[in-house]
This record gives sequence, C-alpha cells and structure tokens, in this order.
Amino acid sequence: MFSCKTDAPLFSDIPSLTINKVEQFQRDGKDSSVVITLNYTDGDGDIGLEETDTFPPFNFGSAYFHNLLIRVYKIENGVKIPIMIPATTDTLNFNDRIKNLTPTGKIKSISGQIKINLNAKPYPGILPDSMSYKVQIIDRKLNMSNEVETNPLKFTF
Repeated sequence: MFSCKTDAPLFSDIPSLTINKVEQFQRDGKDSSVVITLNYTDGDGDIGLEETDTFPPFNFGSAYFHNLLIRVYKIENGVKIPIMIPATTDTLNFNDRIKNLTPTGKIKSISGQIKINLNAKPYPGILPDSMSYKVQIIDRKLNMSNEVETNPLKFTF
C-alpha cells in the first residue's frame, strides 16, 4: 500500500490579525508616536505587494492600492467618531502598502509580526485627548482579514 501525504496549509487562506501590543512614546512629556504590533497568519502566504504592482486592481486610486488599512477614531463622551480632515469630506486614515511577504519554497503558509509606527498627532490642528485605531489587511486575492481595534488611548499634546 502506498499513500501520498499532502502539505496542508497551517492557517486559513484568509489573513488573520491579532494585536500583540500597543505602545505610546513621549518626547518632552508630550505624546509623539504610537507603535501597534500585530500578529498575522495567512495559509497561502499572499500578503503584500511589489512596488511594480500598480495595475488594476492595485492601481493608485483603487480600493486595493493600499493593503494595510488603518482607520483613526477620536473618542468623545465614550463614542468613537471618525476624524474628518478639515475642509474636506474625507476621514483620516493611515493606509499603507505592505511589501510582499510570500516565502520562497513549497510551503507558503506564513505567520509573523507587523509593526506600525504612527505619529501621535493625527493631523495638523487636530489634537483629540483620546483615540483608537482599527486595522485590517488585504491579501493579493483580495481576501480581507478580520479587523482589530486598539483600546482607547489617552494623549497629552
């Protein structure tokens, strides 16, 4: 008798996130930055983009140009409110592009950490005393991870 063993993915092909830790840093007694450390997993390892990934659906202006979505909320009377950019109808975000993380070799399942370094002052003239951040990633098959959210953070500016 013979049998073939298949290398099943270690994780789901839909990326998954958890928050590892959130740190606030001060300079001269004032908050200056926030570092969010995320743990991620992805069964097929297709997280991240190359600099040359600029054709649809990853073209500038498309919903998938950024594969790291970071939404910023101010907390007022215990209610989360998206921060609006002054004189616009746009909400503030710190969306970015994660570089290609796909490993070489046969097994593509990946896990690791992503550190996000953010300026504590979200936008000139906007200085809320409390904020929270929601983070999500999108892989190259356009699978969206779960959304993770920090606890409210108090700030001193």
